[in-house]
Amino acid sequence: MRKNSSSYKEGDIIILELPFADLVGKKLRPVLVLSSEVLNRVSADLIVAKISSSQHLPDFEVEINPYDLEEGKLKKTSYVHCHSIFTVERNLILKKVGKLKFEKMVEVKDIIKKVFNLI
Repeated sequence: MRKNSSSYKEGDIIILELPFADLVGKKLRPVLVLSSEVLNRVSADLIVAKISSSQHLPDFEVEINPYDLEEGKLKKTSYVHCHSIFTVERNLILKKVGKLKFEKMVEVKDIIKKVFNLI
């Protein structure tokens, strides 16, 4: 069952069904919603950042653990890849599984500023 409501907010962690790069097969992947609630109400897409259990570019990633969540659960310590930002269609969303605490979202935004040289 897909959840395609317009209730997604910045900081929500959602599960997507994403195709592999070669478009053969799909994988379930957690992502962090970056776009604002205002944009999410009027857009058919969400802006998200990849979440992974592996770290690749530490200077551009934010570690998150279960204590960083306002709601929901994480299976293990993970990393928000602030350098892997993309737009996703709502029909790929399977469900919401959590929400980052405000303080951790501030940290994510600070790293995104660094990614785009905005600081």
